[in-house]
Amino acid sequence: MNLEDLANRLALERESDRLQELDESFYDQAASYVKNMEEARQEASDYKELAMIDDEIKNARILVEGIFDRRMSKITQYAAICAAGTKINLDGLTRAEKNVFDALVKALERGREEILMPALEVRSTRNVAKNILGGATTKEQPIESSLSLNKDVGEEVMMVKVLRDVPRFVGVDGRQYQLSGEDVVVLPKANALVLCNKNIAIPLQNQQG
Repeated sequence: MNLEDLANRLALERESDRLQELDESFYDQAASYVKNMEEARQEASDYKELAMIDDEIKNARILVEGIFDRRMSKITQYAAICAAGTKINLDGLTRAEKNVFDALVKALERGREEILMPALEVRSTRNVAKNILGGATTKEQPIESSLSLNKDVGEEVMMVKVLRDVPRFVGVDGRQYQLSGEDVVVLPKANALVLCNKNIAIPLQNQQG
């Protein structure tokens, strides 16, 4: 192994978004190469030779780190795709890199479970929230449908005083409401009228359009 080998390897990794085949012993070879150069440094006969060896060691380390970073970037992207449920071709991974990949996938899957899924569950709860007419409100059967409203009516509002707690529901304006007794709120007219008709609320002002 020499600087040219390392430079060519880095160029290959940079030219493609896919992992390039890498010998299982690549990093061991790189470590041996640097170690040999450090030993040669101890035996340098003059300052000029010493400086040349120092430069080679420095450049070798930069190239090896560049190869590692480029491959880890790809592996991280692979892991994110896999954790999201998409199968991918894992050709090109060394055994050590496969261990890193597996650990990343597990961490990302745990992250999705602990961070993303609760947020999606909230959205799901919102989409199937119990509406004020009873039954469920969903994207397929929104509350507007059960009230047979047109767009213009859905945009009218009323101020009401709520007399008792009301379970969370989705208004005809698409917003989510959760009301408590004694609340004074402005609601879409259609929703406010239903509450008033069911003696759950009382109007506090004239209807507004």
